Parts: sequence; C-alpha cells; structure tokens
Amino acid sequence: MTARRILLILLIVGLTATGAAAQKSGTLPTEIRCDFPGEMIEAGDTAVFDLSVTNRGDTGTCHLNYWSYRGTDGWKIRFVDNNDREVYRMLIPAGETKPVRLLVETSGDAAVGEYPIRVGIGEGTIWVYVRVTKTHGGETGTLEATVVDKEGNVVKGADVSVYDGGERVEGMLTTAEGKVSIGAPMGTYTVKVTKPGYRPWEKEDVEIRIGRTTDIGIVPLDKENFFAEIRVKSPSRVASIGTNPQYEMTLRNAGRNDDTYALSVEGLPEQWYARFRESREATEEVSEIYVPAGEEKTLYLDFIPPYSVDVGEYNFTVLIDSAARQYEEDLTLRLRGSYTMRTYTKSYRHEINRGDTLAFDLTVSNAGIGGALTNIGVNMSAPQGWRATVDPATVASLEPGERATVQVTVIPPGDIVAGEYKIVALVKSDQAEGEDEFRVVVKERSYVAILGLLVMAGVAAGLWYMFRKYGRR
Repeated sequence: MTARRILLILLIVGLTATGAAAQKSGTLPTEIRCDFPGEMIEAGDTAVFDLSVTNRGDTGTCHLNYWSYRGTDGWKIRFVDNNDREVYRMLIPAGETKPVRLLVETSGDAAVGEYPIRVGIGEGTIWVYVRVTKTHGGETGTLEATVVDKEGNVVKGADVSVYDGGERVEGMLTTAEGKVSIGAPMGTYTVKVTKPGYRPWEKEDVEIRIGRTTDIGIVPLDKENFFAEIRVKSPSRVASIGTNPQYEMTLRNAGRNDDTYALSVEGLPEQWYARFRESREATEEVSEIYVPAGEEKTLYLDFIPPYSVDVGEYNFTVLIDSAARQYEEDLTLRLRGSYTMRTYTKSYRHEINRGDTLAFDLTVSNAGIGGALTNIGVNMSAPQGWRATVDPATVASLEPGERATVQVTVIPPGDIVAGEYKIVALVKSDQAEGEDEFRVVVKERSYVAILGLLVMAGVAAGLWYMFRKYGRR
C-alpha cells in the first residue's frame, strides 16, 4: 500500500469521525412536537409548553434554543426537565423521543396580544404562541410575610422593608397578627425585618412581579439578651404653675434575661426636682428597679418646679441604664399661668336715701401665679329701672399680684319704694371670670318723716278741737 493510499484512508476515517462527533454535539436530525402550541394567560403569568423531541438519527446531544421577538423584554424563558431543573442541552438516543418543557414567564406589564416564540432543538424547529388576554401595567406587586419569634409568638410592630440596593423602596409594620402586605414595583429586592429588641433578619433576591403576590412565608426573629421597652402614657403635658405634674410610664423587660435599671432625669432646670415612684400613693422614691425577663412595671415620675418658675415649655430626657445599654425617652412640659381673679370693696352693704346716688370703689386683683389677666371688664346687674355705670369700664391687663380700682355708680329710680335691694358686679377677663354681690338699703328722707309727723299732729289737733267744741252737745 502506497503512502498516498494510506493518507487517503486516514482522511476518510477522520472525516467520518468528525461527522459523528458533529452529530453528537448538536446537529441531530430531530423532530419537535407540541400538542398545544398556543396558550392564553394574563400578563405576569407563566405559559408552559410540553415538547416532545424525536431523534431521527444516531444517539447524540443537542442544544435547546429559542428566539423571541418584539414585546418580550423582561420575559424569562427557559427549558426545564421533569424535575423542574433548568437545562440547556439534552441527550436523545437514536430513534427515541424525549420530553422537555419550555416555560415562558411573562412580565406583568406585557401588552395584550399574541407573541410568537421559535424553538430550535437540533435540526428541528417549532413555533409556539403566547396570547396575553389581560395586562397589569401600572399595577404593583405584593410582598407578604408573617413575623414570629423563636417561640412561635407573632411579633407586632416589626418593620418589614423592601430595599433596592441600599435604598428603601417600601416598608410597613406588622399587624397584631404579625402579618404584612406591601405593594412594590416589579423587581428583585432585598427584604429586611427589624424590631427593637430583636436581631435583624434579611433575605436577598426576592422577586416581586406586577399584579402578583410573593409570599416569603414565616420570618423568625430572635430576641436580644438584654432589651427594654419604655412606654410613656402622655409624653407631652400641660400643667398650671403651682402644681407638680406627673408622668406615668411602663418599663418592660423584652430581653431574654432579668435586668436591673437605673433611673435618672437629664435637663432639669435650676431649682427643679424630679423623683420616681412605684405608685401614685408611694412616699418613697426609687433610683433603680429590678424587672424579670418578660415582665413590666409601672413608674410615676413627678416634677417639682420652684415657686418662681416662669411660664413656658420645658424639655427633659429620662435616662434608663441597664446592663447592656442606655435608653432615652424625651418628655415635654408646658407650664401655663394659674389664673385667679378676686374682687372686693370696703363695704358690701350701702344705705342711701330715696333720690340719692350711690358711688363706691370696686377693686379687682390678679391672685394667680405666672399669668396676666387681660381685657378685664366689669358689668353691673341691678333691678329693673336702676342705672349702674363703671369707670373705667375695662382694664387692659393685670400681672400677678397687681390690682386695679374702678368706681361704681348706682342710681335708683325716683319712685322707688324704700327697702333693701341687691346689685351684682360681673367681672370677666380672657382667662377667668367672677362675680360679687352688694346690698343697697334705700330709706325715706328725714324731712318727709317730719312732714308726716306734722300732718299726723294736725289731724290729731283738729280732732281734739272738734271734740271740745261739739263733743258735749
């Protein structure tokens, strides 16, 4: 055998082997069949096409390919086997038929219409069609979760937030049942769950689809070893000067371990005093308190300002120190003046003769603390037919401890009957009001009485004269 013939034989054998290898690597003569090549779904749903691939040649492997067209941006198309594993190659024995599944996951904002997809496996091709019957464009997806602790108890008020990178997109607190339902745009996010007293929880690559609900299931939170919760019934109070305002607060040990807490107040003005008590009636104050794990205690914080305190707003910070950390709670106290208005005069009973005019001084004083009385007006209430005036009728303002005197003039009617009458002074300001009563005794004039006596004496003399002159006849 010549060298040329040997070389030709080797070349023919090499070409034959290369053809077989090419056939095994993906150029199989195949036939693809799909009993239902068209599926109707809503945008955001997944169309499933069950394909049967028959090998008409020798045993070999082939690539799984597809080609999608306009309008399918954001769609996820993949091949899976019977165990839902994603695949991209398949081996088909000679003359046999093997199944493979094509999953077409549409985007939630896909427009209504028909979308063709060309599938190529080996040398075989087939067209499948997805018809979108309803779009969810403009809608959001929904994330749902249930948050519990390690003991299985629901966790209320946990913050469940959706993050895109380091930016918070949406978030919500869990309900009393520990559940949350958050609307968010389509995308892949990181979900973080936090609550004071618990270790944070995080899950990456959570996919939210438009118009669909993604339920991440049960989220378990683990308690910290030391943690306290402080609740103040009314952190902002309004009180009058001269009183000792009191704040009620609850200290709950939400950690795993028992703890002792030191109590103090920061930001007290000069000459102020603050004290903690375990009950409203307790006489002893406390500076620290022991709370077992899972239990809570109620505390009462009294503020005692000096007598000379000014009207205004005061801010304080309650400091609670534990074995692991310090807790702060801000309190606000707004002090307003105590408004007390008093009226008095030298006499509350006056005597006048009929036809006379009564005039007396009435003094108004501000007996309150820390607040001025403004726009003080005095009005007199007298019987019908009487006239009563006040000069001046109004006083602009009175600071605490100040007083003002006005003159009251009372004129009874000319035909008044002698007797005792009541008049009332009504005093009103922007902050307080009051009243005072006075008695006015109206008497007949003295010459009237003398005239009456003379008339009576004349009548008596006339009767005596008539008796003397005619009495014996």
